[in-house]
Amino acid sequence: MSESTLGTALTGATETDTVSAGRSLSALPGTDWDGPEWARARRYRRVRMATGAASLAISVARDAWLAFGGRSAGLKRATDRRAPHPALRDAGFVTSLSAAEWVSGLPVGFALGHLVERAFGLTRQTPGGWFRERAKGFALGTVIQLPLTLGVFATVRRRPDDWWLILASGALPLTVVATYVGPVLIAPRFNAYVPVDEDELASRIKVLAGRAGVPISAVYRMDMSRQTEKANAYFTGIGATKRIVLADTLMDRFAPDEVEAVVAHEFGHQVHGDIWRFTAITAAAGFVVAYGVRATMGRLLPMTAARTGVDSPGDVASLPLWSLVGLGHAAVLGPAFAAYSRAIERRADRFAIGLTGDGPAYARAMLRLAHQNMSDPSPPGWLVRALATHPPVAERVAAALADDRVPSPGATDGAGTATAGNGSLS
Repeated sequence: MSESTLGTALTGATETDTVSAGRSLSALPGTDWDGPEWARARRYRRVRMATGAASLAISVARDAWLAFGGRSAGLKRATDRRAPHPALRDAGFVTSLSAAEWVSGLPVGFALGHLVERAFGLTRQTPGGWFRERAKGFALGTVIQLPLTLGVFATVRRRPDDWWLILASGALPLTVVATYVGPVLIAPRFNAYVPVDEDELASRIKVLAGRAGVPISAVYRMDMSRQTEKANAYFTGIGATKRIVLADTLMDRFAPDEVEAVVAHEFGHQVHGDIWRFTAITAAAGFVVAYGVRATMGRLLPMTAARTGVDSPGDVASLPLWSLVGLGHAAVLGPAFAAYSRAIERRADRFAIGLTGDGPAYARAMLRLAHQNMSDPSPPGWLVRALATHPPVAERVAAALADDRVPSPGATDGAGTATAGNGSLS
């Protein structure tokens, strides 16, 4: 099936139509969240859920196939025989397993990450461009993750009783280091970041940062459009590498007061220390998960050794089993993390509205983000509780307008003309 045929099947429009509709901001849908103007966003959410569930099922089935059929142990024996030196045996196995899993995940990854996005008009990236970025990500990930994985298994072998405590303790400083170096060493491998210090918008943002009491080293423009039509703005880095990044898809298509509203939300996270709070909570959860994995692996390995060919958690051939057990424990904590994330996002929303003093602009920004990113503004409650890290757009728009007696974004007057509070949506 061609990309254009898939697009028609998914969205009911040609690819040209969907690209045009996905990028058009001159006439945004209104706040009738169940109305037909949001039908494509709901369809996009259902397609993403279906393909995401398929991807997860394939990943779990693959790891189970590798682990319980003894195939992982067989691959370990094969790579051991080919290793040029005994010290490279584990590295050869981990690299081979990672490469095999990456290749096997390409088809569903291409469908979810490229075909679906292109069908809904959310990317103009070519298939070749998509593949090159994935290959680059795999290569970079291997360079970073290989020594970490080998270090994990070395620790498990040398400290069989308290490895979980050592690994969980080491995760926090590694996270801090990654947060510090990521903006200067990792992110530029995938996108171009151009300082916008002389731009009028950057000046407005720095004034806003001063009012919020948030120090930032610079404001950068990111060429996000090379991967997606979606918009975003975010803080990244810590200390000297702390900066705010504005996607070109945001800067070029949002009104200045809407950009300020989005950035003010990010300032809220900084003022409240949400990055550090979330890091601390994640670290605490890491101890729980690490202990749970240790206990589960201790019971599971003796029961399955005949089928897996692995009887020690320090054997790198047990890596697929580690993945399955870790995924199970993380899934249990997922809804709690999502609920906490929604709570801090609501607080950041309130901070942004208070900082800018412009609820209608914030509502317009949320509405525009939902339209451009094709987000379902009012997904089912069970889905929000289980997975959503942000409150539904419908809730956020209503909260932003709660204290402002202005027309809702996208509402129409008696002549059918679109209005948007105190500003234009175009």
